[in-house]
Amino acid sequence: MLHIVFYRILIHTRMEKKKEFYYEPEEGEQLSVAVVTAVADAHDEDVLEQKWNISEDINTDSLDGLFQKRNLKMTLQFEADSTTATITADKTGNPVIKIESHR
Repeated sequence: MLHIVFYRILIHTRMEKKKEFYYEPEEGEQLSVAVVTAVADAHDEDVLEQKWNISEDINTDSLDGLFQKRNLKMTLQFEADSTTATITADKTGNPVIKIESHR
């Protein structure tokens, strides 16, 4: 499966820019790895060179176990590295990551 990454820019009334990025993990890709990749893409940074370390903010083992077949149609949202990350699983459990960059 190919990664689906696209964005659009929203202008708020206070002239603050916020960018939205969507990322669909590849089959078998750990969710924690997908989140790190999505945040790096949103900030136009290399995954290995970004300053944010996910394990300082989030328990990656718990994150990786969330969207299993027993937890369908759920949404998780958290703040990380100047972003709001929203992970939504459809009825089959496939997650889509939405990153709102506040930089």
